Amino acid sequence: MAFCVRFMREEKYCAPAILWFEMYRSVMDDVAYRTPIQHDWMDWAEVDARPFMLYLQYLVFGGLCERQRQLQALQGLWNICTITLDDIYHPETVANLLGHCEEMEGHMERALDLYNASRDGVPRNNAANLHIHRLTGLQ
Repeated sequence: MAFCVRFMREEKYCAPAILWFEMYRSVMDDVAYRTPIQHDWMDWAEVDARPFMLYLQYLVFGGLCERQRQLQALQGLWNICTITLDDIYHPETVANLLGHCEEMEGHMERALDLYNASRDGVPRNNAANLHIHRLTGLQ
């Protein structure tokens, strides 16, 4: 058992850069739709530990030029997203991490599909809105 991994804004330099988008996830009028409780934690990046570990493995094995192990980590992340999505916390963040992996693989359409799926699940206060804008220039 592992708890979710949480990074506060003060810890952002300890987090992978893609999670910085989670800390600044509100676009335009999203802040107006936050509840008072959400104001306390909405500026954090939080992700389920299992998919986050696989994402980190993807990054590390890529940096070590161990392509086979990198692809195994990517496949594990896909398995979590397609098989056990109901059993993980912060599924929209996990979809964003997987979308980032697909971007790094050069599969921009697949990444965009993942960001759109993330946004469909959580339309407001979701970093996917920033990722979609970053890839397409559209909101």
